[in-house]
Amino acid sequence: MQTAHHRRTVLNSFRRYPRVRTLTPFSCSLFRLESKHKGWFRKSDEGVGVVYDLSLRGVRVSTEAVMQPGDLVALTLRLPKQISPAKITLATVRWAKDQIYGLAFQKLSQSSLSRLTKYMVVMTMGKDLKRYGADAKPVDG
Repeated sequence: MQTAHHRRTVLNSFRRYPRVRTLTPFSCSLFRLESKHKGWFRKSDEGVGVVYDLSLRGVRVSTEAVMQPGDLVALTLRLPKQISPAKITLATVRWAKDQIYGLAFQKLSQSSLSRLTKYMVVMTMGKDLKRYGADAKPVDG
């Protein structure tokens, strides 16, 4: 157990944009922009998904929509405890396994980047507070 946590921490430290695992998965909307494969969303160009991991440059999402690496999508992330969703105007499907997909953000607005940053800071602070106990307080510096 300790080794698995250490391995995830070490792997995450090499990432240019650290990833945050969501404590409670949240929903997102997916919109097909371009696909090399026919029948992507079957009847509609819109689908729903569940977000499990998030970074400033990408997301891991589960959806029933069939996507292939290279497909281009737009998505709307309904971040917990935020009034407005974060809208990603362009993302590329990087990998697929079963019904789980890795999406790399290509274009997003400054306001969406700000929402993602805020969410990740809150999530990271929450993990640190849990790790060091309820009496821990953020340190200025």
